[in-house]
Parts: sequence; C-alpha cells; structure tokens
Amino acid sequence: MSSRLHLTGQGMRMTIYRIYILDGEERVEGKLEDRFDTDRAALEHAEDARAGQYAAEVWEGERLVGRIGHEFRI
Repeated sequence: MSSRLHLTGQGMRMTIYRIYILDGEERVEGKLEDRFDTDRAALEHAEDARAGQYAAEVWEGERLVGRIGHEFRI
C-alpha cells in the first residue's frame, strides 16, 4: 500500500509520515501522523514536536526519513 495521496483539484502530492517521539531509553513516548509535501517539511515538524524530548524519528512507510536529537544507542 502506498503512503502517497494525490489531492485532486490541487495538483500536488502529499505523503503520509509518522513521527515517533522517543525517551532516553529509546521507547516511544508519542506518535503523530500527518501529511507533508516533502521530507524536509516532515523533519521540520518533527523538530517542533520533539520539544526538548530525547529524540524523534520520521518514517514514511517502511523508510526511515531521519532522526532528530540524540543518536541511536543500544
């Protein structure tokens, strides 16, 4: 299933992204789902949504778009 959505009448494609807010133990503290026209827009929104939390990851389908905040650690 594609996460792309064509908005008829507007002539633009929007993509559904998931943003996961992570705590210091790498556990999901919160999840947001929204549509953005670019990866950059989704990442910028994730930065705002992170609001000082440990990290945020942005996913588009099964693709990790990026991570903001602390690096992943095991």
